[in-house]
Amino acid sequence: MSILNKPNKQAQSLNQARLEKWTNRELQLTILHEEIINKREALLRTSKNFLQKTPLQDLPLNNVDAAIRNDRLLKDINQVEAVLNDSLFEAQSPKFAYLQANYWSMVKNMYPIWQKSLDEV
Repeated sequence: MSILNKPNKQAQSLNQARLEKWTNRELQLTILHEEIINKREALLRTSKNFLQKTPLQDLPLNNVDAAIRNDRLLKDINQVEAVLNDSLFEAQSPKFAYLQANYWSMVKNMYPIWQKSLDEV
C-alpha cells in the first residue's frame, strides 16, 4: 500500500518538467501581451495626437464627403498622369539625345565582349 500512496520519482520529475514548461510559456505569453498592449496604447496616442492637430474640415465627416474627396484625388492623379505622358513625347533636349546615343553605342560595342565573357565562364 505504501507504493500506491507515494508518487514515484519519475512521475514527479515529469510533472515538474510540465509545470516548468507551462509556467515559462505563460510568462512568454504575458510578456507578449504586455508588448501588444503597449503598442496599442502608443498607436492610440498617435491617433489622438493626429486628430487633435488635424482641423475638422480636413477630416471626412461621412461616406459622401469621403467619396467626393476620393473623386477629386483621382481627377488630380489623372491630370498629373496626362501631363507626364505628354512630356514623354516632347522633343528631347540635344544633351539628352547625345547621352542616349553614346549609351547605346557603348552597349552595342560592349555586348559582344560581355557575351564572350559569359561563354568563358
